[in-house]
Amino acid sequence: MHDLDPDLLDSLRSVHVNRRAFLKAAATTAAGAAGAAIASGGLPASPQTSSAAPLPSAALLPADRYGSQTADGAPRRGGTLIYGMEGPSDILDPQAAGCWLTYRVTYQIFEGLITEDLSKIDRPAPPLIGRLAESWQLSDDKLTRTFALRRGVKFHDGTDFNAKAALWNWERMWDKKAPQYYARANSYCSYVVDVIKDVQALDEYTLKITFTTPFAEWERMTVQSFGEPLMISPAQAQKLGNQNFNQHPAGTGPYRATENVPNDHITLDRFEGYWGPKPNADRIVFRQLDDPSTRVATLRKGEVDFILAPPPDSVAALQREGYVILASHAPHIWYFAFNLKDPIVGKDRRVRQALVMGVDRERMCRELLKNTATPAYSMLSPATLAYDPSYRPHAYNPAAAKKLLAEAGYPNGFETTLETSTAGSGQMVPVSMIEWIQRDLKNIGVTAHIKTYEWVTYVGMLFKGRPAGTGGAQLSWGMTSNYWNDIVCRSTRQPPHGVNYGFYANPRVDRLLDQARSEFNDAARAGLYREVDRIVMGDDVAFWPICNDLNIVVLNKKVRGFVNPPEEWFQLSTPWLAG
Repeated sequence: MHDLDPDLLDSLRSVHVNRRAFLKAAATTAAGAAGAAIASGGLPASPQTSSAAPLPSAALLPADRYGSQTADGAPRRGGTLIYGMEGPSDILDPQAAGCWLTYRVTYQIFEGLITEDLSKIDRPAPPLIGRLAESWQLSDDKLTRTFALRRGVKFHDGTDFNAKAALWNWERMWDKKAPQYYARANSYCSYVVDVIKDVQALDEYTLKITFTTPFAEWERMTVQSFGEPLMISPAQAQKLGNQNFNQHPAGTGPYRATENVPNDHITLDRFEGYWGPKPNADRIVFRQLDDPSTRVATLRKGEVDFILAPPPDSVAALQREGYVILASHAPHIWYFAFNLKDPIVGKDRRVRQALVMGVDRERMCRELLKNTATPAYSMLSPATLAYDPSYRPHAYNPAAAKKLLAEAGYPNGFETTLETSTAGSGQMVPVSMIEWIQRDLKNIGVTAHIKTYEWVTYVGMLFKGRPAGTGGAQLSWGMTSNYWNDIVCRSTRQPPHGVNYGFYANPRVDRLLDQARSEFNDAARAGLYREVDRIVMGDDVAFWPICNDLNIVVLNKKVRGFVNPPEEWFQLSTPWLAG
């Protein structure tokens, strides 16, 4: 079997080393800025050239391999950019849908008050900038944010975006008394709206949001992917109704939705009335290609321009054939949540610790995933300030795992069920990965039965929690905000009220999460989340992280100016197609 180019392989291995160096430096200097106006600026224009600025003390991938692709010459307008997508999108209503696959589509159609500058790939998380807000102000008591909104913005249906439209949107997600209130949007966006006390339109272009408690990472959370508080056209939603809006969505983004064929493709066309830099491609097509090998074959036939999550053993060959390989520091944790209601796995932490110690994550990343991922030991993403690369609890030790099982009363092992999807958003190669885990567990006496499901069905099941007999259910996500740990660990977020689908509960963790949410000093807040992780992973062993994906993107050579940012979505208005 052929290996990757040595320079590429070394750089892939060093991606997280670079990030760790940056995070360590940032953690010692960061401090929250309270009461100051936040400079935001506008979206960056299409890059003439794109290259990665160096992170501290380590070499990066060459510009055409890490983060962004070299873009020779001036951007070229026109053409159709086709993305071979790993699975189905959810509905095209950003406030009422989740998962990275969906956000990669809705990010092009809709915009929020705040966004990230996805052209910046030289830091742990892209910097926050204004999008539909030109700037915003945080009050001294940290309970009010006041937004100066951008003027001259139109929705795709021709109506105006202003403070009245923004108020309507926030009330749709937050205010149960509002006629446009949508319970599904409230559920998906609960992590940013549950702390809202009031929203006011002070004048035509000024919006004020008041909070019940200080929330240090609120801005960052508004740009994450679960449900997204992006602005939709009030007129279009009122015309179609909340449940039907997704069939003919209208936002303010650089592209407008023109076709959606479920389980096949989604087509977006350039919005000529866009307020910002005009997009380069005339059209973007998202083709659903669930099977990784099919994605590669379709790319080779020239039917798509780029793909994600290729089979790991295909990357070296694609590189030799001249395709461009890009990696990123995306906040991507592939993990299991242990089912703490299961009578075996949930009863005794020694059983859970044995399962974790029984799987050789290092070897899986090296041999199965071909170094396109790094082993994970923490529920903190390497993309966050709280991440500590030296914390590696419960490393591979099958002999110690067997001893723990014997102490827990299972000297001959036991049977359990592990669940995953066949494909889906960020799922990498889930069947091959869970089969590897199954083989390793057999060596410590544990018989793991595997159940796999179609992606959308699977996600819906997780929101209901898992039944007894299921020892663990796998998911793959994360955020550049440490607050993600609040979403997956807080006791009040158990099904049906959230995605703590393993039913984890620890009052001490809840108290630490409360403190962290209100802590505006970055280093102090990171320390609190680090303490949470040591309880969750070290003491309680509530989760089972397997690896951190490096988010490999493969592009054909005619694509120019593509940036693979340290997130799981892309700005598709800036790439273009060479003639």
